[in-house]
Amino acid sequence: MGKLLQTMGTGQGYLKAGFLGFPKSGKTYTAVLLAIGTKQLFKIPGPIAMFDTEGGAEYIAQRIKAATGQDLVGLRSRSFDDMLAMGQECEKDKISVLIVDSVTHPWRELCEAHLAKINAERKARNMKPRLRLEFQDWNILKPYWAKWTDFYLNSKLHIIICGRAGYEWDFSAPDEETGKRELMKTGIKMKTEGEFGFEPSLLVEMEREQKFSGKTEIIHRATVIGDRFGIVDGQQMDNPDFNFFLPHLQKLKPGTHAPVDVALKTDTGVDMEGQDEYSRERKQREIKCEEIQGELVRMWPGQTVAEKKAKLEVIELAFGTRSWAKVETFNSGILSAGLAKIRELVQTEREAQTVEEQQKEQEQPA
Repeated sequence: MGKLLQTMGTGQGYLKAGFLGFPKSGKTYTAVLLAIGTKQLFKIPGPIAMFDTEGGAEYIAQRIKAATGQDLVGLRSRSFDDMLAMGQECEKDKISVLIVDSVTHPWRELCEAHLAKINAERKARNMKPRLRLEFQDWNILKPYWAKWTDFYLNSKLHIIICGRAGYEWDFSAPDEETGKRELMKTGIKMKTEGEFGFEPSLLVEMEREQKFSGKTEIIHRATVIGDRFGIVDGQQMDNPDFNFFLPHLQKLKPGTHAPVDVALKTDTGVDMEGQDEYSRERKQREIKCEEIQGELVRMWPGQTVAEKKAKLEVIELAFGTRSWAKVETFNSGILSAGLAKIRELVQTEREAQTVEEQQKEQEQPA
């Protein structure tokens, strides 16, 4: 095999799970259940950690301590930078499982911090503040968020994320009678950076349902909407236990690691202004054409028949054509050579004019 080809299918050793749902749907409870089961299944000595954005750690810490004999460790914050730094620290310190609850808040914090920085600079310049992010901001925010995405996928760490659910909207087909289109719900997505919601290898939607049969019964329903092993994909269970997720975890191979190479290697050929080779060539052609026209106009600034004829003759001597449209199609190398030729011809013409003027002055009577 070549240098790039490798044997695939050696296994993935780390759980990358995600739960999405509306408030009180059971995301945190089920994530803790999965974290405890994962730690016990793989007999990982390190404690469970939690990046806590909603203050939920205080309600689950005792449950984790009772099940594992170890204190829950973690950080209460909504900062994106804190989330990434804590994740890296957990990997270094051999934490058994990291729970991020909720990943929605760091995404919002990143967006809000970005807008706040923009408005601080606008205020310093006495400009009106911006009320919302604009299209160009995503070119900055998405690569910044990708630092977390890359860590989440490639870290040697079991990670479970929880994210708030939001509706996806789209327009319906035009009504046959009125031709109008209605805005309608088309699905549910995780409220975070658009692409990250699909990164977990095990993605579960949680729903809360109330049943009335003499007394109110609360049901937390789990639906697997993504299982990359295809073992529990599409399966559903009310008030799920660890065994519901076990088939997915049994496919993991502890100790193996299959990271994706995320180093930037592709050379697109752009310069510091973001221009590629084609753009630079086009710009050089424009510059050379302007310089050629500048030389011709400086020598023959008028629009008389004689001056127009002189310009065309010089262009023909330099490029073998009298068509300016064709000259504009030549590459910058040909244009540069032609420009040098034109400058020689113009200099020769100037010298000839100078000699002619001196001769006329000498011929004038004293």
